[in-house]
Amino acid sequence: MSGKHFALPALVLLLAACGGESPQPATTSSVPPAAPPPPTAEQTRALIAGSAEFGDFEFTNASYTLPLQRTAMNEPQRAAAQDLAKAGWIQLGDTVTLTSKSEQDKRFLLRPNGTVDLVPLAKKELENVTNVAAGAEGPVATFTWKWLPNDVGTAFHSGPVAERLTGPKTAKATLLWDTSANAWTVLRIER
Repeated sequence: MSGKHFALPALVLLLAACGGESPQPATTSSVPPAAPPPPTAEQTRALIAGSAEFGDFEFTNASYTLPLQRTAMNEPQRAAAQDLAKAGWIQLGDTVTLTSKSEQDKRFLLRPNGTVDLVPLAKKELENVTNVAAGAEGPVATFTWKWLPNDVGTAFHSGPVAERLTGPKTAKATLLWDTSANAWTVLRIER
């Protein structure tokens, strides 16, 4: 018997052993399940406020670095040093020295490079979600937020630090449907 004649009966026996039907390839859907409607403004507010992305958003603006040598200070730094001295956090001469009030405060970090870091000056508070609209990657929520200065942050009365800590601010959060968690999540936050 030639190989051609033998192969056909073997195939028929194989098909009979498998139930008489040829196996069908497994199909997988390449279309992910559709995301539900976007969350409401109040749900979005809670989602953003509790997200790590909101915690990380502009976190460097909650700190300030001041040179310890007055000669190394520019004009805004001299004004900031005056504000801190008036509030009793530092003494200002040719060099900056910490007062007993700030020496025991963990927010004042003396650095070996001749600076003092003040961190944190404030914490963020999300105010309102003003709009949730469709975006290219998912819903985009526009929201307002503000800084809540602590007792060190309130010492700044003028200059860049005071300006950065005062007044309402606006940002946008892009939301993403997380199929594994079956929930909306914050993809990113931008100004």
